[in-house]
Amino acid sequence: MFDPIKPVKVITITSEKGPTKVMYPKLVGMKDKKVEGQINKDIRRLVDSLKEEVEEPDTSVHISYTIKVNRNGVLSLIILLDFYKEHAAHPMQVQKALTFSTLTGQNFSFPELFNPNSYYKTRLTRYVSNYIKAEKIPVFDQPPKVNDKQEYYLTEQMLVLFYQIYEYTPYAYGFLEIPVPFDVVMQMLSRNSPIRQLTSR
Repeated sequence: MFDPIKPVKVITITSEKGPTKVMYPKLVGMKDKKVEGQINKDIRRLVDSLKEEVEEPDTSVHISYTIKVNRNGVLSLIILLDFYKEHAAHPMQVQKALTFSTLTGQNFSFPELFNPNSYYKTRLTRYVSNYIKAEKIPVFDQPPKVNDKQEYYLTEQMLVLFYQIYEYTPYAYGFLEIPVPFDVVMQMLSRNSPIRQLTSR
């Protein structure tokens, strides 16, 4: 029987310098300081890399975050970069996500969610294609294929696959997000998948 694990405590660190404002999460109060330090290091590394990509004198930058799930030893969060370059036609956004085990500090890549023999990429590509058709989402060309570099986050009930603005859809559509209920992927999961942790009662 899986014992529910308490959510980790998260505080917001804020820094502001000129046209750059950054707010990012920091874990505090964990018993295992090594795990806490590793997760915080991975979060900070992502935030710094986003900031460095766009930080220029004539560009305003805002970084924020949203916790999508914090339960049963799983933490999944989004880091959102908003930036506007002077004289550009419109502001831009970039969304990145991280999913951790708060027990081990593992930062889960997409392939680590799944059993490699489950044909998960083929099956999820078909799911994405059917979802786009059913929802009549305006894509530029062919629907996206799911690959090992797939960006994703977890919620309480969903695996959410997402794609950047302009990657497959017009700017006005925003981020293309495909919510996949956990029961769709249960037969594809690896033994240590964080989705298993979330669905354990």
